Amino acid sequence: MFNVRLMKEDHLVAAVQFAELAREFSNWVEQTMLAEEHEVSVARWLARLHAAALALPEVDSGYCDGLPEIQDAHFQAARANVAWFSGMYYRECFDPDPLLADEPVLGDVGDDLLDTYQDIKRGLLHFDRSEPIEALWFWSFNHQIHWGRHAVGAMYALQCLTRRDHE
Repeated sequence: MFNVRLMKEDHLVAAVQFAELAREFSNWVEQTMLAEEHEVSVARWLARLHAAALALPEVDSGYCDGLPEIQDAHFQAARANVAWFSGMYYRECFDPDPLLADEPVLGDVGDDLLDTYQDIKRGLLHFDRSEPIEALWFWSFNHQIHWGRHAVGAMYALQCLTRRDHE
């Protein structure tokens, strides 16, 4: 499958474990029409992905062939399935440093879910192409700069918005 001689054993284990989680999440998003009754499930998935990404090893990748393309049918299914959360807006600051005077912006839970799905799925496509180092790097790097912020923002919004609705 891949050239394991070039990988540290713990990196291979981490890639396989995260790939399993990524596959389960991707399949869930592609096959489940998400609605109000799924708010807790969405938060759980995002928490699991975030926690698992924090444990990923640091790896270097010389990959420069661009992003793997998600099959249109999978992307369209995911987009349709998260549509209920689109327009679930919340306020956030891009940089929470209290010394800055950043104005709040609007986040959107549906956008957060779709962006998280895309980054998780693209890493999985690397993994499925026998590129585990690239998958690890992609998941970890994009967690730091992109999907991690979306996941945490959506979790926070769901916590606040759903609790307020139940009070």
